[in-house]
Amino acid sequence: MTKVRLNSFIICILFSFLPVLAIGWDAPKYAPLPPALDGSMMPYDFKDCTQTTFLPDSLEPVTAIYVARHGARYLSGPKKTDAVMKQLIKARNEGRLSDTGEAFLSLMEHINATNTHNWGDLSQVGIAEEKLLGEHMFRLLPPLHKPGARIAAISSHVPRVVMTMYQFCHSLVRANDRVTAATDEGTQFNPLVCCFITDTAYAKYREKGNWRKVYDNFVTSHVSAAPARRLFSSTSLSDSKLRKLTVDMYEVLKGNRAYGLPAPTTQWMSDNEFHACWQADNLRHYLRNSITPLSDLAAHATSPLLKQMINDADSNLANFNDGRPYNAINGYFGHCETLLPLLSLIGIPNMPDHIDLTNLDRYWKIQDLTPLAANLTIILSKAPSGQIYAAMQLNGHTIRPMRGNPEILPWQTLKAHWQAKLR
Repeated sequence: MTKVRLNSFIICILFSFLPVLAIGWDAPKYAPLPPALDGSMMPYDFKDCTQTTFLPDSLEPVTAIYVARHGARYLSGPKKTDAVMKQLIKARNEGRLSDTGEAFLSLMEHINATNTHNWGDLSQVGIAEEKLLGEHMFRLLPPLHKPGARIAAISSHVPRVVMTMYQFCHSLVRANDRVTAATDEGTQFNPLVCCFITDTAYAKYREKGNWRKVYDNFVTSHVSAAPARRLFSSTSLSDSKLRKLTVDMYEVLKGNRAYGLPAPTTQWMSDNEFHACWQADNLRHYLRNSITPLSDLAAHATSPLLKQMINDADSNLANFNDGRPYNAINGYFGHCETLLPLLSLIGIPNMPDHIDLTNLDRYWKIQDLTPLAANLTIILSKAPSGQIYAAMQLNGHTIRPMRGNPEILPWQTLKAHWQAKLR
């Protein structure tokens, strides 16, 4: 009897471990790389967003200013994929492609086929983002619930941005079919939402400015040539060219999740190698698109947008006070390069003025500032006293509109702070 019970016990123990063993047998060989390291191509993270109003009951929301980057997209063009595939096909023809290289070339062909006819378009991931962001805005802004509420929105001429604006506004109209949405797009709005094109001094700096030397030195000292070298059984490429190829690999892989492909894995880069590429990309965005110790051209370039935001807010408030129709929300839809200079100019707490470039990733993370579908929301509300107060959210997180000030402060105080920054 004892033996039977003991044998039964052993069998039960073994069976209890079978699921664990099965998991071990079926476990993937390679782990997905962290989503945050997709940087500016990281899809919007909704899980920690404030889902309800963040204003006290004593305040009556009146109007909102909304500045947004387009949602998740396909790769912007074939430049990076072509550069990588050219190297791999040449190595294959010369018999120098490794097994890893063959597998990566197969992945590249799949990525290329998925993006062909979709280059730069808003993806299904992006469409879903804008639907949820519209629903979130509807919850935050009670004026949108009223019959005849008005929305005014403009966007850059780029199709994915136009589509982002339409999807966001469509979500609001679906929530209240008595909302009127007036949307417009085109190159005439470039001074507001494409300052990186229309401001010639800023455009020149972004292309050929002294930031390039800082960036190149960082790539040389931080980015590994190993991921690219593993693609070849032998290669005559210099370490510099291999590092460039590693960066190109990263630029392609970081977009996978944005248009529905499986996440990049450690088959291609280790966590540390992928992290180093993210660090370089993070630095590049900071140097090109923000106010930095090297340049403040971004401030001048985005000043027209900030001025327009102030004027639209004041116009809406004036019409509200006079009982005239006004816009419940004014939206400005653009790019990463639209939002980053603006955030830098107004000096949100998430963007410190003085940063040690060698430790940039500790203080300044591109995916926290301008992920795909990034947005800045300023809600202006009326107190019982009649005074107007401003509150701000960045990517669904309540932030202080001014450093060292409360989360809700008088609109006139914030406006004066902004106006002092205009040139």
